[in-house]
Amino acid sequence: MQKVIFASLLGMILLFFLVPGAYAQPSFSFDLKKPKKYEERQLRSEKTGEKKFTFPRKAYQNTVTHYNWYFNASNRLNEILDRAKSTNVDDYSKLLNFYNYGVDITARDSAELDSVIYKANAGILLHDLRNAWIDNLYMLMGKAYFFKGRLDSAYQTFQYINYAFSPKEKDGYDKTIGSNDSEGGSAFTISTKENNSLLKKLVSTPPSRNESFLWQIKTFLEQDELTDAAVLIETLRRDPVFPERLQTDLKELQGYYFYKQQNYDSAAFYLSQALGNAGNQYELSRWEYLIAQLYERTGKSDLAVDYYNKAIRHSLDPVMEVFARLNSIRQNKGDSLAIQRNIDELVKMGRRDRYERYADIIYYTAAQIELERNNIPGAKLLLQKAALASKPDAINSHRSKAYLLLGDLSFAMKEFPEAKSYYDSLQVGDPVINDFQAFETRLATLAKITEQVNVIKRQDSLMTLAKMPAAEREALLKKKVRAMRKAQGLAEDESTIINPVNIPGKNDGPADLFNTNEKGDWYFYNNALKSKGYTAFVSKWGKRPNVDNWRRSTAVNQATVINQQQQNQNTPVAMEETVPQNSVEALLKGIPLTGEQQAASEDSVKIARIELGQAYLNGLEEYQMVIDTLESFPAANPVHFRLPEVLYMLFVSYRQTGQDAKAEQVLAQMQAKYAGDPLERKMTMSSTRKTVTSEQEEIT
Repeated sequence: MQKVIFASLLGMILLFFLVPGAYAQPSFSFDLKKPKKYEERQLRSEKTGEKKFTFPRKAYQNTVTHYNWYFNASNRLNEILDRAKSTNVDDYSKLLNFYNYGVDITARDSAELDSVIYKANAGILLHDLRNAWIDNLYMLMGKAYFFKGRLDSAYQTFQYINYAFSPKEKDGYDKTIGSNDSEGGSAFTISTKENNSLLKKLVSTPPSRNESFLWQIKTFLEQDELTDAAVLIETLRRDPVFPERLQTDLKELQGYYFYKQQNYDSAAFYLSQALGNAGNQYELSRWEYLIAQLYERTGKSDLAVDYYNKAIRHSLDPVMEVFARLNSIRQNKGDSLAIQRNIDELVKMGRRDRYERYADIIYYTAAQIELERNNIPGAKLLLQKAALASKPDAINSHRSKAYLLLGDLSFAMKEFPEAKSYYDSLQVGDPVINDFQAFETRLATLAKITEQVNVIKRQDSLMTLAKMPAAEREALLKKKVRAMRKAQGLAEDESTIINPVNIPGKNDGPADLFNTNEKGDWYFYNNALKSKGYTAFVSKWGKRPNVDNWRRSTAVNQATVINQQQQNQNTPVAMEETVPQNSVEALLKGIPLTGEQQAASEDSVKIARIELGQAYLNGLEEYQMVIDTLESFPAANPVHFRLPEVLYMLFVSYRQTGQDAKAEQVLAQMQAKYAGDPLERKMTMSSTRKTVTSEQEEIT
């Protein structure tokens, strides 16, 4: 009990010394400037007290001040705040800001805020100061200064309300604010006791003095004057007269105070008690999401899940809903069934029309959930869907993020050609790329690797075809030709190629396949007619894929055939040069059937393996992949002109992977094979060697 009393007394002492003017100062004044057109006139405010404040006068002054000045100024201030909130874009992957607006945003409406200040100022000066709306006009003025970023002026306005409208003695003198007799009792209080009768609530607006204390706290917090804010918060929290209607606002400011201090547990606790202050359902769900984030950061997973689920139920923003589901799932990493249910639900969301604009975010989030449980193939499948679902006008498009993550996953799995294809989908200077120079270096290395891998695969395939029996090889090539012709929109069978002479002229109308000159059922209801039309189409145009402009592409191909025939009439060309590219003969030309062709193919594979080893060693420092690629090379090619290069790469890779015995064997082989020759010149290592001092000394 003594500790509580001591803390209270200490808080009051700090209040008097740290909060300027917390005690009564009759000399404190707040000067208002007359509007220019009223500078030469004596205003109604200056005549206050000259006449009795009769009921008719009171009713007139209150009505005019309220509806001509306060009402308009208040509405304009609310519009400014609504505009600031509408421009706010939250990043749900990060901790949200406490408010969905900022003083820096509201200050952009400086002209509108000046208008609010002018209306409040004029409303005060043009009316009898005894009317009930003067304190409310001062309150509007202080808020306008606050949202304009003029925090010192805002504080002075709120503090003036504290003094000018504080309790008075019967003779008009100020009572000392915070004294035991300020409200006629023994309890310490700085607030003004309000009349809570139903009639009073119906016919009047509450006085602004108690509310001004809250805005002083808000001004302190905006200026990062946390000590002053803490003193005033504690004073109001212990004040028995502080009205119940403002307790929720006080809880909100307590939450903001702890948020500013990064005391997230207390911030979440007090904010959860202030949810009633949310202006609409969006702000409610946003604060619930923030509370969940705050609890997550303090390790309270159960409370985090509870508030994430509340945000999901109340959210009108599908992006928030998706991220809330993701973060909720993260709190239950061990519950595989719950994780799968959430993934399935996200995938269903991605298919709905309502979420079409957010499909990329939904699939991307589902992929992240798969990564949480280390399901790489499932994550890659969802990331591919995210990239394909993304539209140029989509909100918070995740296309680039999806391709970057796909590339990173493929790179980590050492699927380098696949990684390159994903990286190629990113735009130059894309903001998702953190280090563009490193990205360009990696991409260049992957391009070299992909080129050599393709050479090896292509030559291996050709050698496989060359070793096939002739009949089996020809059947396979015919199948390939049919597929090629189908992809080009040509008849699959070369015998059905249309004679260029029979190409319809420009004056000939297109044949109407649906005009049978027969009466009866509609064409598409008559199976016999449909079958006949299909047969006629295939006989004329061949089997074609469902693509656009197929007739135009066919005309181009036919024109090319005609042009080639005309050239052949004028210039004798060897038969093999006129073979169409989509024919068995053309494909046979690329297969190494002779001994000389097979030797060239094998040599290209050897060179590609060496180039691949260089890329692994110098570009990626993937020493084990160098070994896997080149370990069998020396034994299979003991006299190859690039053997020294291969031996050096193997030596470095064995050393880097801790295989010292194999490194010594390679070194002995190098020294025995090239003894007496200048090693630097013989090995031609200038473009591939990694300079390792100890290794160079040992080689020398």
